[in-house]
Amino acid sequence: MKTKELQPVLNTRQDPAVRFLGLPTLMRSTGETTNGAFGLVEHWMMPPGFATPYHTHHREDEAFYILEGEVAFICDGKWLRATAGTYVFGPREIPHGFRIAGSTPARMLLLCSPAGFENFVLELSQPMNSEPTPPDMAKLMETAARYQVDIHGPLPEEPATAGSPERREVDLKNLNSRWIQAFNARDWAVEQAVRTPDFRAYLSGVPEPLDPVAWSGFLRGFATSFPDSRIETDACVAEGDTVVTRWTLTGTHQGEFQGIPPTGRTVKFTGIEFNRVVDGRFAEHWSMFDNVALLRQLGVMPG
Repeated sequence: MKTKELQPVLNTRQDPAVRFLGLPTLMRSTGETTNGAFGLVEHWMMPPGFATPYHTHHREDEAFYILEGEVAFICDGKWLRATAGTYVFGPREIPHGFRIAGSTPARMLLLCSPAGFENFVLELSQPMNSEPTPPDMAKLMETAARYQVDIHGPLPEEPATAGSPERREVDLKNLNSRWIQAFNARDWAVEQAVRTPDFRAYLSGVPEPLDPVAWSGFLRGFATSFPDSRIETDACVAEGDTVVTRWTLTGTHQGEFQGIPPTGRTVKFTGIEFNRVVDGRFAEHWSMFDNVALLRQLGVMPG
């Protein structure tokens, strides 16, 4: 029997992103496109504190490559810390797991060889636009058993002295840049991932703070009214747990905005915001922007 001839490609899968154990996940390749050699998965915006169960693979070896953030791995009872650019090998038949350390989200590639485990990921995944929810442990255990993965329970405690790299402070400017770029790209999953569950936003002209649901509605509504709107950072200063940004927003009024029919006008206005960070995510957002300039450019307020 002649095997399918393999060809070099940029990316063997074009599937949309999904959520696996609540994490944004992209399937880069499966055994179908690597002739069974390996499966490659990408996880990003893994929040600080997220942890896998302590588990053992009997079919495949795992290899992890950290792209961003800091991850604490345990393999056969030994802990180590990995930061961007670090490769970690998790052999089959040896219990292991990981936890997102530090205080910023992490991003990494997971390669499993031979292929097959990627189907476990797909089987337990949910649509990307779904709300992150705790995994169904009964289904997780049943599925793991079919893929010859033993779940031992929560990870053992990490000793206070564990870790090779020194713990790093949160890069508040980088976190803030990710948040703004998520809006510019309309990547609502990433935008949500960098906020705490009890996030509150305090905006110019809005009498009450917005909770996470109201904030998401505000952003999506604004993006509908100004589909090409984009935020550019003019200045950014970080100190302690706070990052302050001065920005300029431009866009074209193509949808109804606060009862104002679309005018087709291009607007440009400035703002300044204070964001307070807790455990690597935004907990409070205070924003003041030039509402008067916006309304004047829309033609509903005299110059």
